[in-house]
Formats: sequence, C-alpha cells, structure tokens
Amino acid sequence: MAALLFMPLGIVCGWVAWPLLWYVIAAVTWCANLHWAYMSTDGMSIDAGLCWGYYGLLGFCILLVQRRWPAQQSQQAHSPQFRLPQHTRRFVLAGTALLIVLATGASALAAPAGKLAVTFLSVGPANQEPQGEAILIRTQDGKTALIDGGMDAVSLSQALDTRLPSWQRSLDMVLLTTPRKDHLAGVQDVVSRFQIGKVVDAGELHPNTGYTLWRRTIAGRGLPYAQAHQGATITLGAQVTLQILWPVSPLHKSSSEEYDNTLVLRLVAPGLHLLLLGTTALSRYALAGLLTTIAPDYLQADVVQVVGETGKSFPAELNAVLQAAHPALLVITPAALSARQRQAHLPSTIALTQQLSDSVTDQVVQTSQTGTLEITSDKHTWDLQQAVNPNV
Repeated sequence: MAALLFMPLGIVCGWVAWPLLWYVIAAVTWCANLHWAYMSTDGMSIDAGLCWGYYGLLGFCILLVQRRWPAQQSQQAHSPQFRLPQHTRRFVLAGTALLIVLATGASALAAPAGKLAVTFLSVGPANQEPQGEAILIRTQDGKTALIDGGMDAVSLSQALDTRLPSWQRSLDMVLLTTPRKDHLAGVQDVVSRFQIGKVVDAGELHPNTGYTLWRRTIAGRGLPYAQAHQGATITLGAQVTLQILWPVSPLHKSSSEEYDNTLVLRLVAPGLHLLLLGTTALSRYALAGLLTTIAPDYLQADVVQVVGETGKSFPAELNAVLQAAHPALLVITPAALSARQRQAHLPSTIALTQQLSDSVTDQVVQTSQTGTLEITSDKHTWDLQQAVNPNV
C-alpha cells in the first residue's frame, strides 16, 4: 500500500518488516529441526490418538492456569511491587524491539560461515505437480548464480524470495542449460527484473520463440552474454569453478537438438564435486559423446543431477556415465508434464530401473517427492538436507 503512494516508501517499509518476518522464519526452521518437534499422523489411529491426547492435556493445563490466575492476581495485588514509570516501560519495550530487529537483520545480512550451498528448487505452476529445473548456488564468499528457472515465474520468484534478502535484485550469474520451456520460462522473468553480472548458455541452431525472446531481453538490457562450449571454465567467486563438459562446437544438428546440445556443468569446489547432466540424461548422443570425449576423472562427482520425464525411460548410456561418475547421491528433477499427463493427474515422479539405482553408491532423491533440496559444503565434507519451506 505504501508503494502505491511512493515506491521508495514501500521499500523502506519492506526493510522494517523483513527482519521481523525473517526472525519468525528462522525460529520456525530451528524448531522444526528439533528431535520430536512434529509427528506425522498419515491417517494412523495410534498417531492421531497421541495428537488428540496431547491437545487435550494442553487444554486441561490452560484451564487449570486460568482457574488459578485470579487467586494469584489477588495475592500479588496486596504485595508491594516495584513498577517502572509508564514512559520508562515504553522506552524499554521500544529499545528491546529495536535491538531484536537490529540483531536479526545483522544475522540475516551475514554470509554463511564458509559454506557453499547448492539448492535444487521445487518449482512449478500453482496446483500442479513440480515441473522444471531451477538450481540456486550461493558460494562461501557471497556470490550467487541461478541455473535454469523452471516453467513458472511465480513459484521461482517465491522460492528466491525465501533464500535471498528482500532488497537483493542482482545475481552474479545466470546459466541456461537448454531452451526448453520448463527451464526457460522462470529464468526469462529473472533476466527481465534482476541485474545480472553474466549470462551464459550454449546457443541454439534453430531458435524457438522463447529463446529468441530470451536473447532479445539480454541484448535489450545490456547484460553481458557468453556462449559456452566444451572445454570452457567459468569461475564463481574465489573457490567455485564451473567446468563446461558439453556441448561440443559446432552444435549437433538433429531432431532432438534441445536434448543433444544441453549445457553440462561440473561444479568443482573444496569438499564437493557436482555433475549437472540436466536433460542430457535423456540424450543417447550427448551421453555417448561425454563418454568418448571426456576423461573419466572429469566425470567423477559426489553428486549427479539429471532431469527425468514421466513415461520416458533413461537410455542405457546413462548407466555408463553414472558408473564413471560413481556418485554417492543422484538428484532427479522433473521435466514438464504434457497436457494429457496433467489431465490424467499423473505424478512427475520418475520410476527408476534397478540397474540405474545400482549405479549410485548411496541414495537417489527426487525433488517431486521431497520438495526443495539443499546441499551444503564446508570445504571438507558435504551434507544433504531437505529445505524447510517457510511458506507452508
């Protein structure tokens, strides 16, 4: 409402409200990570009985306190108490509130203590299955990069708002791995509204309408642009390097160019090697090319990410790539569902073959099942956690 009158006034109001809201989100997140902080009923009578028993006991305690409260008040009324003057009390309360705001704001502004965070965002249109790929990278030294943006600008904006300060409208880098709509739609909105330090993609032989608009927006806003191919290296901050493993130059001409020419990235940082295959995982040509043109050492990774399509199996070449990478974790992000699949209410979860599961040494997770996932690294080890959604 303030912004409708005067935009800078709305921004100032946002600065005041944001630390308080951040404080609530931080408190909820911390409490949710406590042991036995919550219990899932799943329709089970035993768990539901425990929940009803808990709330019944809580209600009984509240009634007991309320019945005893008048007696305590009357006793306190007859006992001498030291009371501060009203203006002094107001000053103390206002000072305490200001201290909380400053403390939480300072904590929010502080960068993560030497940690790299790679967040696989669960994005998609409202009231639909998660669809599309969007990966947010935040480095130890405060650099930020967005890889793809899913197929819905609204859900991507909400996801970024929960992980970036409200005043941040800039990203150090944006990378587009493929011009498919389920990767491009969200990030198109980002390059329209954010100030971007560098935009990177692999180009396209036969640009579609969405990709043409993408390049026009980049040129119109004067954003630095680079077309990357196999062998290129991109630095993000002082300790993170993105190695471009695919595509080759010139680009491959085929009926599946959006799959065959997908940008494949390998993130190299202290304590974490991450291989982002994306939709290349669905291209026999690209997977075979990786196996023949890339040394096995450059395919090794702690974590591998792929895009999976409902009703479409992965090619056998993916097993060979995973065996060369030998990851401890495989992350699967969902592609867009077709109109017929949405009408049939099919899930975006991907069914895996046993052979594919055996190629991973530890576990397989899908953002369509678990929601947003975050991998953090502290220069020595990496850790996976399911990010708490403060909007839920």
